[in-house]
Amino acid sequence: MKMVLIVGPRARHAELIALIEAAGVHAYTELTQVSGEGLTGKKLGTPEWPNRSTLLFSIVPDDHKAALSAALKTFQTTLYPEEGLRAFVLPVEEEL
Repeated sequence: MKMVLIVGPRARHAELIALIEAAGVHAYTELTQVSGEGLTGKKLGTPEWPNRSTLLFSIVPDDHKAALSAALKTFQTTLYPEEGLRAFVLPVEEEL
């Protein structure tokens, strides 16, 4: 199993949910209104830096990881440069 962690633009939240569900992932956790700074700039939810991000993560079987990764890479190409999308795949050693 793998944990897929996705940080994306809050404005594209519905699209991200539809994308992961279309890839066969129906269990996930989300943290909305995430603040931070990265390669695409600051997203702090302030008047100076008004945007926010959303963070989604899911534990997926190995056979779902490839489809989800491919869908995320395609989705990345539809974003404006300042929107940004990052996804990370981490091994899951144990499920309790």
